[in-house]
Amino acid sequence: MATLLPPRETAAPPVRAVESRDPATGEVWRRFTAPSALDVVAAVERAREAQVAWAGRSVAERARVLTRFREVLYARRQEVAQVVSRENGKPPSEALMAEVFVALEYAQYYAALAPKRLRPHVEKTRTMGTMLKTVTVEYHPHGVVGVIAPWNYPFQLAAGAILPALVAGNAVVLKPSEFTPTSGVLLGELLTEAGLPADTCVVVPGDGATGAALVQAGVNRVHFTGSVATGRKVAAACGALLIPCALELGGSDAAIIFADADLKRAARGLAWGRFSNAGQTCVAPKRILVERAAFEGFAAAFAAEVRALTVAAATAEGAEVGPLIRPEAAATIEGQFAEAIAGGAKVLARAPVPAGAGFFPPTVLTDVTPEMRVMREETFGPLVPLVAVADEAEAIAIANGSDFGLSASVWTRDVTRGRRVASQLLAGTVAVNDAVLVAGMSNVPHGGVKASGMGRSHGELGLMECVEPRAVVTDKMTSARQPWWFRYGREHDRTADAFVTALHAPSWLARLRALPRMVRALRGSGT
Repeated sequence: MATLLPPRETAAPPVRAVESRDPATGEVWRRFTAPSALDVVAAVERAREAQVAWAGRSVAERARVLTRFREVLYARRQEVAQVVSRENGKPPSEALMAEVFVALEYAQYYAALAPKRLRPHVEKTRTMGTMLKTVTVEYHPHGVVGVIAPWNYPFQLAAGAILPALVAGNAVVLKPSEFTPTSGVLLGELLTEAGLPADTCVVVPGDGATGAALVQAGVNRVHFTGSVATGRKVAAACGALLIPCALELGGSDAAIIFADADLKRAARGLAWGRFSNAGQTCVAPKRILVERAAFEGFAAAFAAEVRALTVAAATAEGAEVGPLIRPEAAATIEGQFAEAIAGGAKVLARAPVPAGAGFFPPTVLTDVTPEMRVMREETFGPLVPLVAVADEAEAIAIANGSDFGLSASVWTRDVTRGRRVASQLLAGTVAVNDAVLVAGMSNVPHGGVKASGMGRSHGELGLMECVEPRAVVTDKMTSARQPWWFRYGREHDRTADAFVTALHAPSWLARLRALPRMVRALRGSGT
């Protein structure tokens, strides 16, 4: 059963309160008390005790819990979408698709994949010298996995880390973002309703100190999604403890539009990709590079799409772009915008916004320069520059000239060219003629290179990161002495050389000459 720690919810503001707020209004509609470091240690210990029995179940049994979770989530899909929308600020329909639908896909995918992929399998031995040995590869859970989830996709990204960890036999302690604690608590409640055993998933709503305490609390693996600065601290702490971690950090994803692309389609797709979730998406296209021959046509089409966006609170009819998660997030984007304008950038298009501290108008810039923050930093909000490039080579150079490498996209009617360019981009995932969607495809490994992190979630690779492979090598000759064991001497030296020659000499004649001695050694290994 997914367990909430601490179990109390307070009515008055406590010390180190963790609050669910409506980003559009600032209204606090739920409040939790952040646990102490000792509380977090206790949560991990409870999860460790529960994990033993959970790992003792068959993979098929664990997969059935994921199937029941899928059924429960579908039945409560509208409730989950409304909670995420209220807490995160995205429109309910976007929450339904980007959070609920994707989590349903994860549950279905891992319930089907895990029983097949985690089954022990036998490997053939490579040489005559080991032909009597059987090699079996088993997959064992790490133990307790600490998941530190973000606020921008609080339900989907948490589920994407938790579900494969659980089906692999791990227990989980989830620390949801302090901005979206209720989404994490609700995810735990759904796992409980699906029949997950008590304490197999413990939810600890807390702040940054809670996340730091979780890394130090004795977990066996950490999955962190968040900023580069915090990711470095998590990696350093895990390195000191010698425990594995997966880090999904920031991105400054490039979108490359070639002159032969369907410009209207590219404009529509990139408007959604950049400005959905109010631009607060790690894999959103944050730098749009347009081949010069198509720049004016694309810029006009893109500007029209942006001006037509409806920016409003999530509860408003027809809302497409909501507020940023907190007013200070809007202030950060405002700083990047002001710096670009002061440096000579120009506004191509802006969408109208309602009054409110949390709103920033979806904005398109031109005439930007490489040293501007909007080109160097991750812009986590609805602001994007358009850059004209001379050709394919310049587009690739600019796209790769970033500290980040999370995702990218290429837009062209020539799919062969698109795939060729995609293979040259330094990014964890690249989409051709689409954007963002790849991060939510259940069978696509997701993660970054360079400052965008390490490790993978989702897909088969994401499942395999949740287990430790164990090779068991069994010798059927239980009474035989191996010819390479002690009793060194001249005869042993000649036999050793026969093994090396028979299996690796470049001359087949030399191999044949050495083969009888090797065979005699193997036959006589019982002496």
